[in-house]
Amino acid sequence: MAKIISIFNNKGGVGKTSILWNLGISFADKDKKVLLIDFDPQCNLSIATLGAKEFSDLLNDTETPDFPYGKTIKSFVLPYIQRNSIGKVFKIKPKYSQNNQNIDIIPGDFWLNNFADTLSVGNDVISGTGLYRFLILELLAKHADKEYDYVLIDLSPSFNTLVRSALYCSDYFIVPCTPDLFSSYCVNLIGEMLPNFIQDWEQGKQRFIKSDPNDKLILQKGKPKFGGWIFNGFDTRKSVEVGADKALLNILEGSIQNRLIPSLQNNISTYKAIPHFVNHEPVAKIEDLNVMASDSIYQNIPIKYLSQAKPTRDLRDRHSWASNQIELMNKMGNEFDKLAQYIIDNY
Repeated sequence: MAKIISIFNNKGGVGKTSILWNLGISFADKDKKVLLIDFDPQCNLSIATLGAKEFSDLLNDTETPDFPYGKTIKSFVLPYIQRNSIGKVFKIKPKYSQNNQNIDIIPGDFWLNNFADTLSVGNDVISGTGLYRFLILELLAKHADKEYDYVLIDLSPSFNTLVRSALYCSDYFIVPCTPDLFSSYCVNLIGEMLPNFIQDWEQGKQRFIKSDPNDKLILQKGKPKFGGWIFNGFDTRKSVEVGADKALLNILEGSIQNRLIPSLQNNISTYKAIPHFVNHEPVAKIEDLNVMASDSIYQNIPIKYLSQAKPTRDLRDRHSWASNQIELMNKMGNEFDKLAQYIIDNY
């Protein structure tokens, strides 16, 4: 059974999409079957992995009989919420992958904003009558016609109903943070908000199982565990974080240790939200890639393979990568590989 993992922080600009994409590539390189789901209405993952034009073509391709709603996540979700029927799953290969047979993506859709408006915490979750509407990603993964090892979900920086839905479906969630005080504040908010999400789910679940006590999926879901956090976008000097970033790393570790972990441990009693292998230290450290990050997205090439391509002239004056840039790309590629192995060993 696939492990479902959400990459989540309610703060924007922390590298959720880039981390998810490159982590998926590392899983594929380790011969794991991976499904990427773009559940963010901004659709950044779709644009990064497929290309802006290619993604636009998918959005507008509504003339194919099998996919009358377009070749995006909408093709599955819309029939389900309108008619309670299972729609068609459209998935596609990323534009670039060394092990393309191991990785698929379900493209996002700007329409997800409309879907979010149809979801109601009170009417669907707390009442117990619409829990399956919040498990749409679980259903989507199960009908993707392939046995996946991992399903990775990209999310918007918020606590909206789409994020709730993804967390209810997830086995684990990983929190990327950048070296700033806002990340520390948002980590604290996750510690406050997630127990409320779980409390709402438990109320609805108790009402649901009174009429259907044998529904295994409802009993299994609504138990997202904190899988660790990632320190992203920091600078180093001689392989050590620079002074300000080091200080902010210490602040973030303090927020994880003193606020997030205790809050989840003390306020979620229905399951163990903090696994034994998780502590306050980051599970990965991704350095600031500067222009390489934007070039990676522009060319739709993951970081670990970007050195095989020339820099984009529109973004750089040079016609080749500098040796220190190649070294950093290789180093970060190895960091994503280590993160993938950490998840394989522990989740």
